[in-house]
Amino acid sequence: MKTKLAILSMAGLLATPALADIQINGFANLIGGMTLDDDESVYDYDSDFNFDPASVFGLQVRGDVSDKLSATAQLVGRGSEDYDADFEWAYMTYMLNNNFNISAGRLRMPLFKYSASLDIGYSYHWLTPPDAVYGIDFNNIDGVRVDYMNYSGDWEYGAQFTVGRVEADTTISGTPAALELENVVAVSFEATRDWFSARTLLARGKTSAANADFDTFVGGLNQYGAFIPAASLAAEGLSVNEDTGTFFEVAVDIDKYDWFVGAEFTQTEVDGSVIADNKAWYVTAGMRFGKFTPHITYEVEEADNGTQLGLIAALPATIATGDAVVDATWNGANGSPGIYQTAAGIAAQQELDVSAVTVGLRYDVEPGFALKTDVTWYSDDLNDLNDATLLKVGVNYTF
Repeated sequence: MKTKLAILSMAGLLATPALADIQINGFANLIGGMTLDDDESVYDYDSDFNFDPASVFGLQVRGDVSDKLSATAQLVGRGSEDYDADFEWAYMTYMLNNNFNISAGRLRMPLFKYSASLDIGYSYHWLTPPDAVYGIDFNNIDGVRVDYMNYSGDWEYGAQFTVGRVEADTTISGTPAALELENVVAVSFEATRDWFSARTLLARGKTSAANADFDTFVGGLNQYGAFIPAASLAAEGLSVNEDTGTFFEVAVDIDKYDWFVGAEFTQTEVDGSVIADNKAWYVTAGMRFGKFTPHITYEVEEADNGTQLGLIAALPATIATGDAVVDATWNGANGSPGIYQTAAGIAAQQELDVSAVTVGLRYDVEPGFALKTDVTWYSDDLNDLNDATLLKVGVNYTF
């Protein structure tokens, strides 16, 4: 039903008389993958060959309302969501002059170097971008974006200013949660000269994440503030309720056509929350031999849970108030974890130290059509049981 409604909405858009000039473009990433050991799983793949985790099909429609005003919509179906088609982009753009555009609606958030073309696998050499950097829970924003573009000598440069709000699905300690980012402000700048390009972005917003079980746990922890003053501080420090989140990114690329090298770094902080400070980066390089592009990428993601562990360190492992129910709820009983053990486990889960090496090959069959294969060796320095080797093969095409 969702797919039918989306298609009918697109049909209505195309039928609108005001749109004198309609452009329709499509893209698809048909990607299959599997781990090479029965006990391994990573990036939603396991030892059974599966197309769903990364396959994407989409249509983008752009219509010119006038010489200065246009409308853009992007309809996307993802294998990870049973290919239910949905409008991920739906916005209007007004060209103020040759240098400034202003767009409003549901937009792509310009967080990364490849944000604008993130779903179009044909635009980059990997089958999928490095998960350490690009594996976040949201990419779109409801709001307004101002784009500025200009030239100076041999330099081409641009800036984007974005404001709005985000609603998306996320996880807290491995359980689903509703993520909400309010009062988001993001500023990015990019410059290019011949074979060199660089960009950076800084974004801030109020971050909230709601999960019924987690919220109940935080409420229970807070109630112990009457017995343990540090419990209220821990409850506030572990909750995710309108906490200030900051995101920083920087990317550099050198592309001499015959060979290329690129790197991207991100840092995420959500002050006063269970979300640990996160740093992620990758370095990638490749060479082009006619239609063939072999490449290699090394990526790292680390999360420091020192702040969360500090909150737990201020709590007593056991209490003895004289009330059997109160003490058992905190201390645990009959093999079940109490509030203290649960809090300690949640804080410990926020630590992350993973890396991956990907070796791949791209073959350009013809313009707009590429065959690719990647092998990724994933390593978890905190738990060797999570190590895995992932093989992916796929097709990227545009039309």
